[in-house]
Amino acid sequence: MNHFVALYLKELRAQRMVVGILLVGTLGLSIYALTGIGPSPSPRLALIVLPYVSALGLPFLLIHSISTEWTGHTHYQILALPVPRWVVLLAKVALVLSLGLAICLISTVFLQIIADRMTGVIVASDVGGHRAAAEPYIGDGTLWAMASIAYGMFLLPLLGIACAASGVRVMAQRFKGLSTLAVFVAGGYLYAQLKSPIVMALQKVFGRWQLDMAIHGGAPHMSDAHLYLIYSALFAALGIGLGALLFEKYVEA
Repeated sequence: MNHFVALYLKELRAQRMVVGILLVGTLGLSIYALTGIGPSPSPRLALIVLPYVSALGLPFLLIHSISTEWTGHTHYQILALPVPRWVVLLAKVALVLSLGLAICLISTVFLQIIADRMTGVIVASDVGGHRAAAEPYIGDGTLWAMASIAYGMFLLPLLGIACAASGVRVMAQRFKGLSTLAVFVAGGYLYAQLKSPIVMALQKVFGRWQLDMAIHGGAPHMSDAHLYLIYSALFAALGIGLGALLFEKYVEA
């Protein structure tokens, strides 16, 4: 456990510039979007969505980190530690997940503030009282759940594919870029093909989720969103497991 923490902190120090830029950028965009609230909402409110796009890029931070160490021949120092090879990969995965969690939390806090304040503006301007019955437009728990699920549904499968691709990269002697592309294409295809049957199976186990969204006119709205998140987590675990297996077998100190 101590070695894992040490590897995580080492990775955090190595990526501190990227981590700092992403966190400060997320906070800055969120605050700027917050200033768009008013009787006539500003288009800059839409900027609150941008931090969530980081889910598409964070997995590539994992690949970049591994490639940089291998290119600079600094990985030998890490691999000389008395820990299994797969622990090195898991420390990098943990950094990406914790960074993604921090970005999602910051963004969703401000998204919640924007939603609450805009609801107040709408209700205050509702002279006839026709909209008051629909307030709040979305429950706080539902907003947090949907934002987190949407973020995780993109981050987790891509992270799993990135781990598998990283394992293939250390295994391949040539055509590393082409092999990485092939893994992402194959991983995306596999994710799409398995999604429907596995989500249907999960539905029998966990059931559907009733959304607290008054915007639907009071009628219950059922969703499988949580099942897609579970599926994404399972797919990510598969990719991380494959990457860890390849690391353990093919990486040499």
